[in-house]
Amino acid sequence: MINRVPEMLTKLAEQRHRGVLLLDGDASWLAENYQQLQQQSIDLWLSDSDPQQIAVHRYRDCLGKTTQRVVLDLRKGIHADALAACLGTVTGGGLMIVLLPPQTSAFKKRLLLWAQKVSTVIVLTPTHTLDWSLISESSAEKKSSAKAEFELTDEQHQASATMADLIGTCHLIMADRGRGKSTTLGVACRHYYRQYKEPIIVTAAHPHAVQSLLEQAGDAAVFRPWDKLLQAEPEGHGKRLIIDEAAAIPLHILRQLVDRYSVWAVATTIDGYEGCGKGFAIRFVDWLRQRRICKTHELTQPLRWHSDDPAEQWLRNSLILQTEPLTIPESRQKDISIRDCHATQLTEQELRDVMVLLLDAHYQSSPNDLRLLLDDNHQRLLLTYSGKTVIGVIWYVEEGPLTESLHGAVLKGERRLLGNIMPQAICFYLQQPEALSWRWWRVTRIAVATVLHRQGLGFRMLQELKQRARESNVDALGSSFGAEPGVMKFWLAADFQILRMGRKMNMASGFPNALIACGLKAAQRLLIDNWSHYYATEIGWLQRHEVTLSPSCYSIARQQLAGFAFGHLPFNDVQFAWRVCDHKKSLTAYEVKLPGGLLEARGTLAELAKKYGFPDQSSMQSQLRQLARLYLERTR
Repeated sequence: MINRVPEMLTKLAEQRHRGVLLLDGDASWLAENYQQLQQQSIDLWLSDSDPQQIAVHRYRDCLGKTTQRVVLDLRKGIHADALAACLGTVTGGGLMIVLLPPQTSAFKKRLLLWAQKVSTVIVLTPTHTLDWSLISESSAEKKSSAKAEFELTDEQHQASATMADLIGTCHLIMADRGRGKSTTLGVACRHYYRQYKEPIIVTAAHPHAVQSLLEQAGDAAVFRPWDKLLQAEPEGHGKRLIIDEAAAIPLHILRQLVDRYSVWAVATTIDGYEGCGKGFAIRFVDWLRQRRICKTHELTQPLRWHSDDPAEQWLRNSLILQTEPLTIPESRQKDISIRDCHATQLTEQELRDVMVLLLDAHYQSSPNDLRLLLDDNHQRLLLTYSGKTVIGVIWYVEEGPLTESLHGAVLKGERRLLGNIMPQAICFYLQQPEALSWRWWRVTRIAVATVLHRQGLGFRMLQELKQRARESNVDALGSSFGAEPGVMKFWLAADFQILRMGRKMNMASGFPNALIACGLKAAQRLLIDNWSHYYATEIGWLQRHEVTLSPSCYSIARQQLAGFAFGHLPFNDVQFAWRVCDHKKSLTAYEVKLPGGLLEARGTLAELAKKYGFPDQSSMQSQLRQLARLYLERTR
């Protein structure tokens, strides 16, 4: 197999294909090859093992780059999103070298299995030796690839010309990675600038995402962050705007931009690794068409590599980036079955069906979801079938109980363990350590085939999950998500209760995060009832209604105040708790004095610190924690 590498490197440039070398071996062999690679000429290098290189999670910083040689060091764990994004930077004739973790995993096996079906993806193991200097000997190929990159395709030429002709239309540029969206938009900006002598405003989630567009446009375009655009004075509204990589911008932000600016073009990647599923693109485009005259341009031909590039097919198959719509049998209501399983138990077609549902239903789907489902034994799937087709899925996670020795650190906010979101959130924010001892099933996603929406299938699946949880001796179900009203209505109808609402907006959904739960045993139901009542009472207080304080409210409030006094719970989360304690045992009676009106004040920590004359929010919280400790000591 090793003899294939020199031959492949020669053919890559001739055929404008991209190559991938997957290094799979023990830790010492991988480290040895990593050191040898450091002696070579590499355009882009990402690693979580080497602090001198770009961290793997910063892969988005590389999306605007064009490379010939990339090293992706995944020895500490496979990052599927980074894998896809980095290959997208490689031009025809180029090579990506991936160091895989020494540990085996289902997702790693998947990458290696699909590599066997592709000629330009080669797996190297300790039985092979390779002269890494071979990868640097390709200067001629680099020049060839660079020349091809600036030749407009017919699709690009037609799209940019149409944009210039139809100035008042909103143009939708849809394409997979590497199809030249940015170049097309840059050329269109130049056409516009020649005629109107005014630069186009361009925005995106990250400045590097529009680097190619701005280089192509020159003086014809100027970048502005979307948050600055929304803060701009009204006289700036109505200007012509291009939104690039729209799938990486929260949907509610896109809607605000469309309402305030004359959006000339919206470009989005639809191959699934820009932070969203294809369902996002579908929903946003449908919404946009109701408000603007739109014209869609789909770019299908790759610019930087050949259209039959085997490496792209390997990536699509490995990460299930390209999926076909589900075909739902006509007899779907008669032949229904339900199955609880782990993703590794599914056939390839079943796994693809599941990913289709998740990508279409959720605005934050990505290839890392597939890796998590395959590699984490706590991730589970409840599937609904129509015949052999998956038509509905609940993705849930087994959480808790946590080791008792960790309870104190979690309660104080000194430890934040990976996963276990439900028990840790309740323990820290509500200061209720009982939740750490429970067995939880947390629902991550619910997805139903589009043609079956509003037929009660999701609700029935959730009831089935409840029943199976009871049979498995689970203490409670829970979930956390952006509290969109329609979604909240669904969960409340299923007998879940709100325990907490986040203080900040979820940037993906545009709503605060809701924490909800449903007790499955009498003791758990009683506690969840108390926690939910406490939340409802706080909401009434925030809305300045008259509220009745139950004994359980005072107990929770005092525990929360202790979490502020002796832990890391922020002041904003205990204003109501302190108000409840003051009602029960007056601060004045115990000679504890707070700044006037502080418990009723609204605002962020920074705003409150400024309003009440503290040097900064840290100083404010430090002084208030001292007063809280004094109050708790005096009211024991």
